[in-house]
Amino acid sequence: MTDKGGMSLIENTVSSVVITAQAFNPSIFTETWLAENGIIAPQDLTGTKVFSPGVAQFQTPKIQVLVIPPKMQITSQIHESTTLLTTASQIAIKTVRLLPHTPYQGLGLNFDFFVTQPNGQEFNAYNRALLGGNDYKLFQEFSSQDAKFGRYLSKDHGGARLKLDIKPVKAGPDKKDLLKFSFNYDHNVENIDPGKRADALIKFIETYDALREHAETLVNLGITL
Repeated sequence: MTDKGGMSLIENTVSSVVITAQAFNPSIFTETWLAENGIIAPQDLTGTKVFSPGVAQFQTPKIQVLVIPPKMQITSQIHESTTLLTTASQIAIKTVRLLPHTPYQGLGLNFDFFVTQPNGQEFNAYNRALLGGNDYKLFQEFSSQDAKFGRYLSKDHGGARLKLDIKPVKAGPDKKDLLKFSFNYDHNVENIDPGKRADALIKFIETYDALREHAETLVNLGITL
């Protein structure tokens, strides 16, 4: 994504797959179990690793995984290489297939896009023009040049409830002003027969790439004045 000056508007994109359950068993997740089931090879693990009855936490250079009784969360940066999409989703799919009797409750696919203003524009002015320009009376109380604006939007999409939160943040090494577009595709399986929940989750995870592309399309629409 580029502006007219040729500079990318997306500074970074972070993705997470969050699987929720009445109770995960973190003690299942060991280096041996991960390797034997083709999830992550031991040589790919980096940094601090925790494998215990109450929590499992491990990572590769691009992916971080946390397993605690309420949830399993897989986080990665995805803007640099689309190959990471398959890695994150496949870890989730393999885990659900291996643990079909876990009392799953739902799954969230989350995408955070961090966006800078186009070349030659001041951030607050761009933010106001993008998100603060309507007749909502409350905005009249935020008319100073230092005011910043955000939005919340929600609808059903792709078998999930899509929630989009847009807000200004300070992020990155230099804590620069950015707009953060946070997408959450929430897919609930609590009303599905327990024996069919794993298959329902896998089917939804397989839409990962399509939902990420949908999110990026909305970002492109959302940054256009």
